[in-house]
Amino acid sequence: MEPDFLKRYVEQHKDAFESDALPPNMLGNILGNLKEREKRKAKKVRKLTYTGLAVACSLLMAVGAYLFVLQGTDEIQKDHSKVAANKIKPVALPTISKVEQPIIEKKASAMKPPIRQFAAHQPKANPYKEIYDGLKDSLSVASRLEAIIKVNGMASLSEKLKIELCKTFDKDGNDNVRLAALEVLSKFSGDTYIHEQLVAGLGKQKDPVVQLELVKIMGSNSNPETTNKLIAMANNPFTVNAVKEQVYYALLTNDN
Repeated sequence: MEPDFLKRYVEQHKDAFESDALPPNMLGNILGNLKEREKRKAKKVRKLTYTGLAVACSLLMAVGAYLFVLQGTDEIQKDHSKVAANKIKPVALPTISKVEQPIIEKKASAMKPPIRQFAAHQPKANPYKEIYDGLKDSLSVASRLEAIIKVNGMASLSEKLKIELCKTFDKDGNDNVRLAALEVLSKFSGDTYIHEQLVAGLGKQKDPVVQLELVKIMGSNSNPETTNKLIAMANNPFTVNAVKEQVYYALLTNDN
């Protein structure tokens, strides 16, 4: 290609070559122009090559993406097929004829638990259990007082309840609890067992308030044992004057 270019260049600049003196560095300029032309061609070739490579890469990426999506679609379809294959098929229930239905219903009713019979055999709740538990609750004065209030609403007392209530009056460590128990027992002072426990209390109780109430309840009783207990209380130097006065009043009233 250089000879053709050189030939054309000479023809185009023929007049310059025919002059007596050549321009300075004429041949260098020619060769320089030739090299510059070749560089431009090489750049065009490289540009075309890079463009072709870019297009080829784009095509390869597009084909790869298509194949990846296609493969994923096939796997999803296979999974759906497996799920569909593993689905539990509905089992057809056996049909029951009209002749068999009454027999089955009869067996089913026979298998039902006897609710009424079960309820009838349930143990009855003990109405005194809460009272007993409350009277024995040594950690709570309120529980013991609440139990005594429940007893106060009863028209009669069982033998066990009499014993528990008298025990509370005799030994409970709280004066208010003993006073509340005495108030309930006073309603049943005609009972032989309760009367004996109240008479014994004349010589055991030390709290002045409890003594006053006990003397008011038992002061009208002319039984010799009760009278002796009252006299002993009046003669006791530790008995307060208010209690002694109540004892004197009870003794004078009984003598009349």
